[in-house]
Parts: sequence; structure tokens; C-alpha cells
Amino acid sequence: MELKFEDFAILLALNQDPFMSMSELSRQIKVSEPEATERYDLLKAKGVIKNPIAIFNPESLGLQRIYVITILPDYPCLEIIEELCTAHPYTHYRTRIYGGSIGVFIQFDIPIGTQKYIEMLFETLVEKKIIASFEISESSGVRTESYPNLDKYNAGTSSWSFIWPIWFATLEVDPPRLPTPLEIKRNFSEFTPAQGKILEFLTENASLSINELCDKSGLSKEVVETEYSIVKEKYVGVIRFMYDREIFDLTETIIAFGSAVDLLRQERLYNGIKTDTPPFFLSLDILKDNKILIWITMSPGQASDFTYACWQNIPNFKIYVLDTKTQGSMHYCFYPENFDFTSGKWKASQEYMVDEPLQATKKAMVKIQK
Repeated sequence: MELKFEDFAILLALNQDPFMSMSELSRQIKVSEPEATERYDLLKAKGVIKNPIAIFNPESLGLQRIYVITILPDYPCLEIIEELCTAHPYTHYRTRIYGGSIGVFIQFDIPIGTQKYIEMLFETLVEKKIIASFEISESSGVRTESYPNLDKYNAGTSSWSFIWPIWFATLEVDPPRLPTPLEIKRNFSEFTPAQGKILEFLTENASLSINELCDKSGLSKEVVETEYSIVKEKYVGVIRFMYDREIFDLTETIIAFGSAVDLLRQERLYNGIKTDTPPFFLSLDILKDNKILIWITMSPGQASDFTYACWQNIPNFKIYVLDTKTQGSMHYCFYPENFDFTSGKWKASQEYMVDEPLQATKKAMVKIQK
């Protein structure tokens, strides 16, 4: 498909709000409303613009977010890890990563106190020589995001008026303290099966109407209208814009990990993103044990500048390029079957979180090990 600047601008603008009005969209990309509508409709018809998805806050559901980086001994093992991610009930996201080695970056949202099962799972994979190594990091619950700002993009030169080394150099010397981490919910007496169903469908397609949710869930309109509002208010963190990255190859997505990052540096990064916001889609997660995770999408030129600046400013810095194309990454829907509504508890056992996922990938393991 032929790319025009207006198309690129539409994709950037919708990162801020997937349900942005056509009048606001036309204002942001600086074209008339009819032209913005025409370009949007064409991108939608071509399958470039996909359904937005709801991203839930794990803490609001009594879950803790952890990240696992696996390094693989060879390419055939990739199939096993991706099958395992699909089989595991608590996988939220996975993507292939490239750097010095090929690997998989995985995000799990798991019940409190069950990280030992994730460790057991990946230790088993090391023993079976499916992965060469793995590293687990846990979110503290302190996160922030920024979104593309077209005011800093020059369409004539296809460049951004933003310089990473300067941004790092001007971070506030004495910034405010980090906000209090999100509290992990422990009482689920008000969490209902209807809410679980609605959340599942919204994490697949956040644009579903009340009537469509009724059809998919089999619930009455009265129940859906009541529970939908509760789900949006209590559990949904953001609505994420989605588009086909295989059609437009204009950006690069990377993740950067830093360890032994002191509290002052964490505060400077967090408040810098809040007050002097970079004009790209960026997510910062303050991890436990003085670690940070930065997830960012930008042009290749900006990516190289960002990487260089990070090496200068973030201790023990590691960077990975993500494969965000259709086959390279996958978001997983909320899975209400993980929750036992009778006992009011998340399912958490070695059998459920280790043995069953491994059994589901047994055929692929045998094939590789032959």
C-alpha cells in the first residue's frame, strides 16, 4: 500500500486515543476533516487499522506483573517457547527479541506469591536445553507512558525535533518522589463472572458496543450496561491502539533494561517523562530491586540516538530489538477461567502453572530434541 504522510500521521495520532473524533484527528494531522475521514476509512478497509484492545491493570485484579527474557540456543527452540506462551494461562504478551542472540520477551500477570512456579518452569526449560538462560524481573507497580506528538515532527524532512542526549542532560536535578506503587487488590468478593467475560472480550476488541457484548457474552443488556461500567472503571488501565506493522515499516520498537539504577535516577527518568514528555510512544516501568524497563517505538534514527544516550546514562544497560510484526509478537486476552469464582481465588499450583503448559508443548519438544 502506498504510504502518504497523512497515513503515517493518523497512526501516530491514534496512539493517544483510538476513539479520537475525526475533527480532532484532522486538527492533529493538519488536513480537512473530510480528507482525514477518507484516509482513516481507507486504512481501516485495508486492514491497517485494527481493533483497539483494553489493557488491564494487573494490581486491580490481585495479580503481579513479571517480565521474563529468555535467550535461546538456536532458532528451532523458538517454536516451543511461543507454543508455551500460548499454552500458559497467565501469559499477557510475548515477542521475539534480537540482539546478540535470539530470544523471547514475555510478560506474565500471575497470582501473588507464584513467581516460584514461573522460575520452576524456566529452570525446567534450561535443563531440557530449550533455552540457554533466562532472567525474571518484577514490576513495582509504578508505571508511566508517553504518546507521539506530531508537533515535533517535520514532514518535509521526515525528522523529529527531539535530541535524546539533551533530554537526558536536562532531567530535573532534584525531582519529586516516585508515586506510591499501585496496591495489589486482595478482596475479590465483588468480582463477578459477568465482569470476567466482559473484560475478556474487551481485551480482544475494546470497540465492542453494549449490544455486541450482549451477543458475545449471552448476558442481558441490563447486566452488561451495569458491569461494563465497573470493568472500565476498576480494571482497565488504557485502551491500546493497534495497527498492522507489516504494512508500514517506519518505526522500530525496542526495550531497554537497566539494573542497579539508584532511586534518584529512577525519579529523574519518571518525572522527565511526565514533565518534558518525549514525542514517542514510550512506557517506563519501575521494577523491583533497582531495575527499570523502558519500552519505546520510534524512527530508526531516533532509536540509535536513544540507545547511545541510554548507554551513557543508565547503569548496566541492555537493549533488545522487538519483532512486533504479526508472527513475531502476540497479545493474549484476559482469561477468566484462571479465576475460581466459587472460592474467590486465582488458580495457582505447580500442575496448573508448570506441568500443564509443559505437557501442551511436549510434541514440539520431542520434535526439536530428535
